[in-house]
Amino acid sequence: MAGLAQTTISKIHQVYDRWMPKLPAEITPRNVLIFCVISLLCIGTVMVASASMPYAERMHENEFHYVIRHAISIVVAFVAAAITYRVSLNLWFKNTFPLWLITIALLLAVLVVGTEVNGSTRWIRVGGFTLQATEVAKVMMAIFTADYVVRRAEEVRNNIKGLVRLGVVMLLTVGLIIAEPDLGATVVIAVSMLGVFFLAGAPMIQFGFAFGAILVAFVSLIVFEPYRYERLMSFSNPWADPLGSGYQLSNALMAFGRGEWFGVGLGHSIQKMSYLPEAHTDFMLAILGEEFGFFGISTVLLLSFVMLICCIRIGQRALNHQYLRAGYLAYGISIIFLLQILVNAGMNMGMLPTKGLTLPFISYGGSSLIMCAVMISLILKIDATTKDANPAREESRLVER
Repeated sequence: MAGLAQTTISKIHQVYDRWMPKLPAEITPRNVLIFCVISLLCIGTVMVASASMPYAERMHENEFHYVIRHAISIVVAFVAAAITYRVSLNLWFKNTFPLWLITIALLLAVLVVGTEVNGSTRWIRVGGFTLQATEVAKVMMAIFTADYVVRRAEEVRNNIKGLVRLGVVMLLTVGLIIAEPDLGATVVIAVSMLGVFFLAGAPMIQFGFAFGAILVAFVSLIVFEPYRYERLMSFSNPWADPLGSGYQLSNALMAFGRGEWFGVGLGHSIQKMSYLPEAHTDFMLAILGEEFGFFGISTVLLLSFVMLICCIRIGQRALNHQYLRAGYLAYGISIIFLLQILVNAGMNMGMLPTKGLTLPFISYGGSSLIMCAVMISLILKIDATTKDANPAREESRLVER
């Protein structure tokens, strides 16, 4: 398995190294990454305006309500990204335990003073805005895991203690998230932590055991919660109950069907007219598919995956230059983006059960947008910091020989 991962990554970089010299010098992973993020952000802003106006007018008597809030979130995201970029990577890695404690404190605060929406308590209200602590937890756990697998490298590769220590931290963190409940964020955090643990050279038997334990826990959480089980069953055949458990998905599929190849045109969606609930959030891709068709969906997914490839490329270069913490952080962030893209697209298209995961830089959601901007800022900081070889010369199984 470890060999397969290394071979796959090597093949990606072989293709990259083959074609990159033929491209203009300005086309670098950093520049392409910035282009993709800005493009997705522009598309997302236009779609938030289009998808949210009918709902905003009905709920708030102001059709620009969500557009204004989204614009404020963009400004805050830019400020947060700028501040993050100015912070040294070493400062993040030297304070992983305090950062984890802050994360736990935020998750506890959600359970104590959080705002309940649709049966879930996931938000802390701050003034007129809300903070989703699980979005902060995704970033902080990526930083924590990247530092842990390097600091405890011998235990990770040769001793079960490496898995046990990380497992305790993971269990405490995701346990609080499950209590909200938020199964989607739980899966993203657990899989991203396990993915970095595996890439850092953990034995296959430990990886298999941890993956099996997570799978059993995931299945148990679904089976023993009626609403989760109902949601799981409804995605396989939403037309069995199109006005009940399959309502969201059936309307999302109708939106895709209306869009065909090139869509019905910007602003001409029918499903956003109160048929698809809160279409500007998790089901934004369905509205985009209705208004811009297969072409629009392909464009957004292409930009998203190119963004992802740039993050992976920057992470691999960091590992090659012996910046292991930075490299594993880039891979952890890449896994988070990958999972959110796949799960959001999958649930919109009826290939996965409905989960509350946003499409990065496209869906409406202030906390998600801000933390996605912070993650991109960390990637750009890694790119700027790891251009030259690290004199520490640490070892990694993913470093090209």
